[in-house]
Amino acid sequence: MQILKQANNNHYVLLFCILILSGYIHLYNPVGFPDIFFDEGIYMRRAMNVAETGNPQEGYFYDHPYFGQLVLGALAKLAGFPQTVEQSLEMSYLVPRLLMGVFAVFDTFLIYKIAEKKFGKKTAAIATIIFAVMPMTWLLRRILLDTILLPFLLSSIYLAIHSKDSKHPGLMIFGSSVCLGLSIFTKITAITMIPFVGYLIYTNTKSLQRLTAWLVPMFGIPMIWPAIASYFNQLDLFFRDVLWQAGRGSGGFFPTTILLFLIDPIVIVLSFLAFAYAIYKRNLFLIFWSAPFLLFVNTIGFFQYFHFILIMPVMCIAIAFMLNDKISAIKNLKLQNYTHMATILFFAVFGTFATMTVINTDMSSAQFEVIEFTLANFDDTDATLLAGPVYTWIISDVYGKQNVYPDYRLILFQNSTTTDTMLIADPHFMHDIGRGPQLQNAYSDLNTIKEYYGNSHQYDYHNYPFTSLQVTAEGSYIEIKTSWDDNWKSP
Repeated sequence: MQILKQANNNHYVLLFCILILSGYIHLYNPVGFPDIFFDEGIYMRRAMNVAETGNPQEGYFYDHPYFGQLVLGALAKLAGFPQTVEQSLEMSYLVPRLLMGVFAVFDTFLIYKIAEKKFGKKTAAIATIIFAVMPMTWLLRRILLDTILLPFLLSSIYLAIHSKDSKHPGLMIFGSSVCLGLSIFTKITAITMIPFVGYLIYTNTKSLQRLTAWLVPMFGIPMIWPAIASYFNQLDLFFRDVLWQAGRGSGGFFPTTILLFLIDPIVIVLSFLAFAYAIYKRNLFLIFWSAPFLLFVNTIGFFQYFHFILIMPVMCIAIAFMLNDKISAIKNLKLQNYTHMATILFFAVFGTFATMTVINTDMSSAQFEVIEFTLANFDDTDATLLAGPVYTWIISDVYGKQNVYPDYRLILFQNSTTTDTMLIADPHFMHDIGRGPQLQNAYSDLNTIKEYYGNSHQYDYHNYPFTSLQVTAEGSYIEIKTSWDDNWKSP
């Protein structure tokens, strides 16, 4: 009994150390790395709309449900936006990225508890250290809906697993349903987890009545989204935008997987092997968790590298399941324990070194310099600003500048009403420039008055772990272009 108690204490000490390491990885240099991504600006703009008006619906575009901007809007309100940002520009992204870091640490804890319940403490320890420190984990540093929904999804899975042994299974099932409903209410791709969590509920309770009760809040919460559209007689816009969001093309599954391989080759290779091993072992827990999502993204054809966030936990647990299964086959108990600790130590040392090498870079400094220059030199009385949402929500919502398009793509549908134009042409703009002649004309007709090069040129993208930087280039070369000549100076 004393030996078992000591073993449990050792595992809790190990978990505590992993959580400390996870906190360091996810909370260190949150503004400098990675770059500020286009979508992060969109979600912060919507968050400011919630904080200022209380309305989760921005305009007439229904691409995502509301819970993500409600969470960020509440954070912005609590953090004192916009006054906080006026004191320091970096606070605009520091505060929400710190929240993403806290979510990631909580995710790490939940992964341990889920894996511990299903596969034991040794598997849980390996899964948790992989999730906490391997390079792929830096994806969770971005302000993305996938990052926001993940703790709610993992909470739903955790509660579903514990419904079997709980003294209050009904409460566990209700909590699981609410958490999954909030996940779907954050991003619709979370519906791919319904078969898995439903499978857990049914196999743990053997009750169709319990399963039916679980379905009600889970579907009811995200139905708020179309209900609001119906209230405003905008269901036609709702279905149009949802279908557009699902059907727009992307790089596809395999090109995206190659990109992920550049970020974290060890985890990607081990994940493929682990999923194959799970199929060989007929482990329905791992199969049902991963298969619906992978089938979904292959079917709709829209897939970006950060969409993998949804299955990162099961990737880590599957790898740990495979490795621990092989370690457990070692007959010498002492050698088995040494191999287990060596495996954890390998991931801890290698992962921390590789990830810290990457997150110690500064990939966003040029973006903040661009904002500072624009605030000092953009005259909103007779000029229009075309820029991505990374910049515009700060310039318009925080500093109150007028004639700021929330997104440069708006020029495709709406003509400028001012005589002059200022354009921030960053890498995302250059990627989108082929969408219409208005963007092409804006770029070619305007004069370049300022250029920013960022810090990305200091690193060799072909050398691991800097291969990660290939998806962090939006703060690299940025041009500021205007309709006036290059001799123009701010008064």
